[in-house]
Amino acid sequence: MSKRDILFVGYGNMTLAILRGIISSGLSVSYNLSICGRDPKKASNFLEDNELNNIVQVSPIDDNKVSIGDKIVFLCIKSDGLQNFEFIGCANNVISVMAGVQISLIKKHLDSIGYVRVMPNVAARYQRSSNAVFIDNANLDETRKLVNSFGNFVQVDKEVLIDSAIATSGSAPAFVALMAQALIDAGVREGFNRLQSQELVRGMFEGFSLLLREKTPQEIIDEVASPGGTTIEGINALEKQAFKGIVMEAANQAVLKARKKS
Repeated sequence: MSKRDILFVGYGNMTLAILRGIISSGLSVSYNLSICGRDPKKASNFLEDNELNNIVQVSPIDDNKVSIGDKIVFLCIKSDGLQNFEFIGCANNVISVMAGVQISLIKKHLDSIGYVRVMPNVAARYQRSSNAVFIDNANLDETRKLVNSFGNFVQVDKEVLIDSAIATSGSAPAFVALMAQALIDAGVREGFNRLQSQELVRGMFEGFSLLLREKTPQEIIDEVASPGGTTIEGINALEKQAFKGIVMEAANQAVLKARKKS
């Protein structure tokens, strides 16, 4: 049985994350993997720098014309990048990770049997991305298999919810990282050296992820915050500064930014 072709358009962090997920999952044995972009030399350097040149090929393009006939095409470019290419042929499936770019606009640039929008995050490189997925006439089983190779699969029935997922998964790692950095700095303030504080916070997040599999956030809070104790005192300080409201507003602003692009 001949292998199917997967073409990545773009050679940035998200391409790298998804490629590593596909390769680590073992799914790459079923596909021919290739990438392309406006600068073939940069594409080649991208593969070499990340030690992928023996697994992934650079797909040649002529005058920014990209051949997509019968291929699965991952669009991993900036939201205004579609206009930089002329797509030739009819793809089997187009999977876009572009924030704020609706399928109606993608259809004006690429012909395909099916279309998918997915909002992953950089944890795709560890097969742990949290992915909201909207499907328009694409093969559900194959789409699920590909997306599951780099994370979970949460199918939504409204395309607008793909941009909403920026709040819960797309931009969320950066928000959580900011919280982690704050806790590390807090540890240093209380007397730990930076390495000690980093290790303690890293361990806390690893344990927290396991807790979150079994308990809601409120249940975790209730378990840790005993009446009149130290934790509830700290929570009180956060709530005085409207901590939850600030996080919700930050997430909302990220979503609005994406929707302005559409």
